[in-house]
Amino acid sequence: MTQANSPMLPAYPPRTSGMATASMVLGIVSIIALTCCCGTGFIPSVLAVVFGHVALYQIRRSAGRLEGTSMAIAGLVCGYIGLVMNLIAIIVAVLCFALSVITEHHHARVYRM
Repeated sequence: MTQANSPMLPAYPPRTSGMATASMVLGIVSIIALTCCCGTGFIPSVLAVVFGHVALYQIRRSAGRLEGTSMAIAGLVCGYIGLVMNLIAIIVAVLCFALSVITEHHHARVYRM
C-alpha cells in the first residue's frame, strides 16, 4: 500500500549571494572613489573583482540555491573599469610628480648660474 500524499520537502526560494552583493557595492565604490580622489579606489576595485569571480563560481556550483549573477557581473565590470582607471590615475600622478621634481631641479640650476 502506497500513500498518495508523500511528504514533500519545503521548497525554499534561492537566496542572493552575499559575495555578488559585495562585489557590486565595492565596484560602485571604486568608481565613486576615483571621481572623488584619484587612486583611492584601487583596493575596492581589486576586492570587487575577486568577490565577483568567487560569487560567479559559488552561484554556478549552488545548483539553483544561489542567485545574483547579474550583480556579480556588474561588480566585475565596475571593478575592472575602476582598476584600469585607478591604475591610469596613479601612473599620471606619479609622472606629474616626477615632472614637477625635474622641472623644479632644472629651475634651481638655472637661477644659480
